[in-house]
Amino acid sequence: PGTELRGAELIGVDLRRRRLRAASLRGALLVGADLRGVDLGHADLTGADLRGADLRSADLSVALFVTAPQLASARGDGATLVPAHLSRPAHWPAGS
Repeated sequence: PGTELRGAELIGVDLRRRRLRAASLRGALLVGADLRGVDLGHADLTGADLRGADLRSADLSVALFVTAPQLASARGDGATLVPAHLSRPAHWPAGS
């Protein structure tokens, strides 16, 4: 089991040094949060608010319950890994 952050208010928080693999982020407010390079593998993102969250170089490839609208509202780059069933948002730079 990972970190329990269900419903946490993490607006604008720098989370780059937090261990979030397998974390419960259900309903968490991650608006503008800094998640650059964070491993979100198996993290539960059900209902998490990712508006403006910085996901550059983050790994969401096996994150749970992440949706296209969540990704579209966040910032990512060519190094951001997304689940295979989702497309990279058009406004994100292409992979390198």
